[in-house]
Amino acid sequence: METLKPGTALFTGPSGAVLRDAAGELFAVALSDEAVGGVRAALTRAGAPVPPELGAFDHAGHLGRRAGWPTARRTVAVLADHSADLLDALRRAGANPVALQPGAGLDEVLALRPAALCAWHDGPAPDRWLDLDALADHGIGWQRVSREGRHVLLEPIGVSHRDVRARRLAAAGSGHRHLSAYWAGEDVVLGDDTPDPAELLLVAALAVKDLARWAADLPVTGNALTPGAVPAHRRLRVLDLDTGALADHPVLPVPASAP
Repeated sequence: METLKPGTALFTGPSGAVLRDAAGELFAVALSDEAVGGVRAALTRAGAPVPPELGAFDHAGHLGRRAGWPTARRTVAVLADHSADLLDALRRAGANPVALQPGAGLDEVLALRPAALCAWHDGPAPDRWLDLDALADHGIGWQRVSREGRHVLLEPIGVSHRDVRARRLAAAGSGHRHLSAYWAGEDVVLGDDTPDPAELLLVAALAVKDLARWAADLPVTGNALTPGAVPAHRRLRVLDLDTGALADHPVLPVPASAP
């Protein structure tokens, strides 16, 4: 039985049938009540006749099912300070997560032969992540999530950690030395900024959503409701834990250049 694409709705409006497409746009359906009834039946009842009008819905891209986690990319290694929420979220999304010991290096990750590595550090990103940039050379997705104060940073899977650091230092301008010192973490006095259980769940959900779309190779396109959408493999996402606000910043790899 055919089904509408997730996010799509066919309903009765003030003057006839209306379609809300997956991007949130609303359209009047120029079909007779009888034709709309046939389409409704084909979408809701197994064995119902398939009217020719349903082909128009298919041609316009309004039919389809939710994409599952691809089998070939199901194994995901997890290197996290708080791994329970990430492991649970990955399983619920259809992945097969495998937890690594804290401090695991490149060789330990490669030995698992995962499709991707998801790393979550409850603090500024550690320098050892730079060594794991080599995962891309082995065809392994490399996802990083770290926390700076009450801001969580979800780095793009398609850009190395080294390049993200370089872009952030460049964007910091004259303050790049302060940012480097903060990352180094020497002589630091901290406030109570540790995420609570609900915030850890939110971080896990956002990380897994990015990884799932990468695994399924699904594009991200803007629409009327999310006009500024940036593909997850090319954006740094910042989550403000206090307000729940999200800010997406496009990030491109740093081009190789002669010294």
